[in-house]
Amino acid sequence: MWKVVIALIVLMASPAYAQHNHDEGHPDYREWASGRTWNCCNEKDCGDLNDDEVRETPTGTEVLVKTKGNAPKWCPVTKQHYLTKGKSPDWNKPHACIVNSTYYDDPCKAFLCYTGKGLW
Repeated sequence: MWKVVIALIVLMASPAYAQHNHDEGHPDYREWASGRTWNCCNEKDCGDLNDDEVRETPTGTEVLVKTKGNAPKWCPVTKQHYLTKGKSPDWNKPHACIVNSTYYDDPCKAFLCYTGKGLW
């Protein structure tokens, strides 16, 4: 029983990341490149986004970026984030690649690639 309690505590304490369902899209993600990087996918950094993790603002699209050691932050999707190579694994959802490490002091620096619904 104590193993179950410890596992639940660890899961609840683990940060949530914006990307979901990486495995389903991995064959497509591994082909992705953007203006930020020639290789968006690091075996786990890409996935689809929930509706509450993407928003439209008067200045453009923003993605809620969550990285280890940082508070979640809304980051603008800029020209450099859009794919220059590759395709979306599911055109019905937006997708992003975000490096989930403490290396970046600003979560927006961890945001590498993006494709929205129906793009490409």
